[in-house]
Amino acid sequence: MLSNKNIINRNLLDKKVIILFFFVIYFIIGNVVVNDYGIPFDEDYQRIIAQNRLDYIANFLSNIFLQSSDALKNEVEIMWPQYGVVFELPALWLEKVVGLSDTRSQSFFKHYLIFIASFIGSIFFYSIALKRFNSWKLALLGTLFLVSSPRIFAESFYNSKDIIFMYFFIINTFFAIIFLEKPNKFNSIMLSFVSALCIGVSVRGIILTILVLYFLWIKSLRKDYNFKITNSVITLFLSLIFFTILFWPSLWENPINNFTNSMTIFWNYDHDQFNFYLGSFVPAQVNHWHYIPLWICITTPLLIIILFVYGFLLSIRRIFCRLIKIESKVDLNDLWRGFSEFQDLIFVILVFAPIFLTIVFKSTLYTGWRHLYFIYPFIVLIGLNALRIIYLRLHLIKAQNIKRILNLIISIFIISNFFWIYKNHPFQNNYFNFFAGDKPHNNFEVDYWGLSNRFVLEKILNDDDKQIIAVSAISVTSLAHNFNILTEKQKKRIRYSKDLKSSDYIINNNIFLWGDKNKLKKIPGNFEVYYELFIDDILVTTIYKSSSKI
Repeated sequence: MLSNKNIINRNLLDKKVIILFFFVIYFIIGNVVVNDYGIPFDEDYQRIIAQNRLDYIANFLSNIFLQSSDALKNEVEIMWPQYGVVFELPALWLEKVVGLSDTRSQSFFKHYLIFIASFIGSIFFYSIALKRFNSWKLALLGTLFLVSSPRIFAESFYNSKDIIFMYFFIINTFFAIIFLEKPNKFNSIMLSFVSALCIGVSVRGIILTILVLYFLWIKSLRKDYNFKITNSVITLFLSLIFFTILFWPSLWENPINNFTNSMTIFWNYDHDQFNFYLGSFVPAQVNHWHYIPLWICITTPLLIIILFVYGFLLSIRRIFCRLIKIESKVDLNDLWRGFSEFQDLIFVILVFAPIFLTIVFKSTLYTGWRHLYFIYPFIVLIGLNALRIIYLRLHLIKAQNIKRILNLIISIFIISNFFWIYKNHPFQNNYFNFFAGDKPHNNFEVDYWGLSNRFVLEKILNDDDKQIIAVSAISVTSLAHNFNILTEKQKKRIRYSKDLKSSDYIINNNIFLWGDKNKLKKIPGNFEVYYELFIDDILVTTIYKSSSKI
């Protein structure tokens, strides 16, 4: 007969095996599918920026240590200084170290690095959920919710900007929570280091730093700490400045002015393109206030939306009830009770504040809500808290049958998510839920990354045995980016043509950033629809072929 100690040890072993099994399976799946995706439209630009920073660093160091007159003559000017390169620069450097020379292997290598960063970020998400809920089952379920969200799953293989920032933000949040729980010098240095990395990916990372400093002040007023935190705050502040400048080459010269300019650009980016939104072309600078909320609602799996709304309302109700009870003669510690509720407050602010700020400052937003992907993990965490409360209430009223039904619904939801991902691979970035209505492509942008261009190019090459094939694009996303991911043999058989009439095929993925959808009328009359790529009832891409070739 097993003793209580043996039973506990066996349960711990089972738990570790299940957790390890999940992450191993996720890692294996990632390795299997990572090379299936196309190239997003701005991957080349990110590479140019990274190369520019490498050249700048080499020139900067040679000026300091070599004092070479030739280096001074060839001084490198930083391009697009508002962009951080914490991920892009090491990725390019590693590529050069490995010695990859052809564009296909370079693209695959970068996509693999994006997945590795995403995989590590998912482990930190699990750690945040575990710390908040003290339940490995809830933490693992939340991680399943996160990685099985179709758009998040897909972009974890090619989005080196928004998804990488989201996962860096998760890691930053983990260390922020550790620091706010115990703000000693070691945690100060760790937080400053990770925060600088996060800010070095995108200046938006400053949001979390501001929030940490604010709550550190509030908690000190509440006397939550039984030791002085002055030295820790000084260490955090000085270390953060040092690491931020170190990881952001654009700040090496005139750091204050360049950082301020970056903040201004990101909050109100001067981009003269249009968004295809609710069936109309809307200038990116004058988006409707509901642009972000609606995009979140139509691209997030339904169960997560339902749980989030319920959890958010519960949190807001609790915060409001606590606030109205606070009086001048009463301690502030009624705003949250315990560190778990404190974390809930952080999660709510990290969802509400970015959306609120983009609406108030009328930030330039385009191509969906990808610029705010970093709030999605906290949407999941708030929904997870709602689920915890539901389970607790069902347990109190001993409603085991209802609990079993809920477990069944959650299981069906996760299985259906993964089935959708499997069925529509590798086009999960085009996911819309029930709220988007029938044929979402009639009202919203679909393949704004231009990822389907790889698929259509490969399809044309497989279907057509012509020695040299000329292709054109009528929509904005350039085909040229996805030429890079073709094999050398494929590249020799295909060429890009700017002249529609001289092309064998014309590609249209319905992305018209300047509102010029009338360009479709320029398709020559001898071209007919050859193939249409649909994901569910969503039109992603159309291939036109010269009628003389059909």
